[in-house]
Amino acid sequence: MMKNKTKRIIVNGVVLAALAAVGVTAYQLGTSPVKEEEIPEEIQIKSELPKEETNTDDQPVKDADTDRVTASVEDSGEDVDNEAEEASVVPESVDNQEENLEIEEDTQEDVQDVSAAAVSLPTLDFSEDTLMQWPVSGNILLDYSMDQTTYYATLDQYRLSPAIAVQAVEGAPVTAAAAGEVFSIENDAQTGTTVTMEMGNGYQAVYGQLKDLTVAEGDIVKEGTIIGYINAPTKYYSLEGSNLYFAMKKDGEPIDPITYLP
Repeated sequence: MMKNKTKRIIVNGVVLAALAAVGVTAYQLGTSPVKEEEIPEEIQIKSELPKEETNTDDQPVKDADTDRVTASVEDSGEDVDNEAEEASVVPESVDNQEENLEIEEDTQEDVQDVSAAAVSLPTLDFSEDTLMQWPVSGNILLDYSMDQTTYYATLDQYRLSPAIAVQAVEGAPVTAAAAGEVFSIENDAQTGTTVTMEMGNGYQAVYGQLKDLTVAEGDIVKEGTIIGYINAPTKYYSLEGSNLYFAMKKDGEPIDPITYLP
């Protein structure tokens, strides 16, 4: 009886041990982890990231497209602005062209005016055959006399007379007896404000006792042009009264004005 019990106990122990071994092996097989190298790296990364971040690879593409669209819109906007600016420049260029045309026309008119003035300027070609016009109307108070002396009432003396004194009321206009260029304007003690004109070929005309001149040195005037007005007489002609002192010279020497007056 004892032997049978002992055998039975031994058999049961062996069986339990075998079952235990089988159970441990099954447990190890069921709980053993999967090797990491067997899982693709891409799956591991995606499984670790949050769901909303797994689409980051696609997002830049959309942003890039949006940027390209925005950039193209901005570029087109700049093109439109540039075209608008260019369009606005066109009228300005047209205005400039019109201004340039007006300036050219004005310049041409000025040139024409100057040319016309140059054409209308008198020729200074006085000669011994030239006939002048009287610079002022009036009686002759003093004659030209370089051969013998003439009596001057104001000075109460006899003197040579290189000019004529033509009686005229104060303020009467004095005209150029012949065409000439104003050579000089002087204030002389005896003849007052005096204008000397070059008439060409060495001839000069001298106008004294003037005021309110209408000419200046260098002016070229035609015959008959008003050059000034009769002034009050200087102290050398106080008794003779207001008059025009009128003289002529040829190459600096006095000549008789009456010879060239009608």
